Amino acid sequence: MQNLTLGIEGEWWDSLLYKGRLHLFGMDGSLQTFDWERLIRDLGEQLPAGSSDAFRFAFAESNALYRAVIDGADLKQSFAALDAERFEVSKRKLFDYLIEQGDTRFPFPHASSTVYYDRMLVASPEGIHGAIYDPFQDRLHGVKRLTELPANQAWPAYNSVAIAGGSEGLYEIDLGLAQDEWLEPRKPTLISSRATDACDWMFKNIVAMSIDSGSFLARYDSQSLESFDPLVDEPQAEDEGGGATLRVLSEVDDLDAILPAPSRGGSSFVWGSQDKFYKAESGRITAFRFLRDGRIIRAGSVAMRHGIEALVSVQTSLFGVVLEFDTGLLVLTSDEVAHDIPGEPVNWRVFPRSRRYENHLHVIGDDKLTIHSFNHDADVDQFTKVIGSKYYDRAET
Repeated sequence: MQNLTLGIEGEWWDSLLYKGRLHLFGMDGSLQTFDWERLIRDLGEQLPAGSSDAFRFAFAESNALYRAVIDGADLKQSFAALDAERFEVSKRKLFDYLIEQGDTRFPFPHASSTVYYDRMLVASPEGIHGAIYDPFQDRLHGVKRLTELPANQAWPAYNSVAIAGGSEGLYEIDLGLAQDEWLEPRKPTLISSRATDACDWMFKNIVAMSIDSGSFLARYDSQSLESFDPLVDEPQAEDEGGGATLRVLSEVDDLDAILPAPSRGGSSFVWGSQDKFYKAESGRITAFRFLRDGRIIRAGSVAMRHGIEALVSVQTSLFGVVLEFDTGLLVLTSDEVAHDIPGEPVNWRVFPRSRRYENHLHVIGDDKLTIHSFNHDADVDQFTKVIGSKYYDRAET
């Protein structure tokens, strides 16, 4: 099934897809919400007969094959019926689907944004700000600053937020269990004072990444409430398993020291997400599986045409890994194919913890947002693939 792109005209800074709504942060400091479900449905109805299922799968329901709610052979026939791979939406057409608009109310420009169980989080040099997103009224309520800690990224999971604080280090804050209580200011817990440019979750653990100072892994144990000692342990409550256990920091490991492979020499960069670590060096990326019991095993490697000297940032998703260089983006998909997206982007993002948009790469240029839909991964063995995260059934967006 071929990859598709959908261009959306406009001058944007950031984009979010959540529960059928597209939230676009404008370069003028605005925030608009659009009816993404209706837009994709209407665009699909204008396509050749039999191709609307492929269009919907590509842009609005990417987990349909994993959940076996659509037949794979029928979907491939739908993709074959498409007479184009690139689609465009004018700004005028987009605003036919406008639901809400106004000033962002968050600091602008921000570094990252996400939504976690109807809670929107924005990281910026001014700290972490949050708001309640009401999906029934399509509105944000109560934008407040949770912490003044300057942040490059705020990444939620396990009812907590991992914070990449740049030179300040890696931090975490507890979101609290009650939605109407979580917008109170919170004191962040320092995990490590090592510089942290970005962070991600690997099961209940946090990986911190820095191109200049190296990457590390904060390992957590699950501890029963009965054995928890409040004078010794720094807890974060887990939102999985009925709240019967706490996450307790056990150790911080340097990733260059624990990955089970010798260096190829020269510069290298290590990062991780969900079930895999990656080490980029000397024209090759080596992947390592991170098992739930804490073991790390080599998964394989793939060639990479680019050197890492000009590497700016990297993100991992279900469909593969995306590396940003000075000259553009390199996408290595889970079928081990390389895709170049030339030109320095204004911004870009993936949706690795989504339920319906995990095949999306959003790339913002000067005059439009381009949504790249990678549609190959359901045909890749999730247990043996080297590049990209393994598919897990998720309960979020």
